[in-house]
Amino acid sequence: MSQYAIAMQIRECTLDDLVKVNAVCDASERTRWTREMIAPRSDRIVLVAVTRGTLIGVAKTHFHVNREGSSPAGHYLGGLVVGPEFRRRGVGSALTRARLEWIWSRASTAHYFANEHNTASIRMHEALGFQAVGRFQEIRGVTADDGRSELILFEASR
Repeated sequence: MSQYAIAMQIRECTLDDLVKVNAVCDASERTRWTREMIAPRSDRIVLVAVTRGTLIGVAKTHFHVNREGSSPAGHYLGGLVVGPEFRRRGVGSALTRARLEWIWSRASTAHYFANEHNTASIRMHEALGFQAVGRFQEIRGVTADDGRSELILFEASR
């Protein structure tokens, strides 16, 4: 983490946050999120990071009831987007720790997967206790680099 870590509030995302969430997605050149992706549900959480009234990051979880191929059932850390000017300042770690606390209150295991080339994400998650459990061309319908790269599946236990 940078010596320039920032003070922020982590809170649940609301439907009113969608425009600001998509501003972060646009600035990050990532696909925009939809109302369905942030709508409250009992089996997942969507969180935002806010500093000085500005939404600077968003992250969610997914719950998969069934095993799919090599991917176990359970809670997964999902999308994480941090505005470019706020990266490497602890925002992603704070959002991930908060999502893990939510998962730990419901389960003893959390899963996450990443493109093998996403070293920043992999290092951050390993620092939070995630360990690689396999490499795959596809995980839950997701491929990396149009199938040219592998996805690494990680697991952490409470």
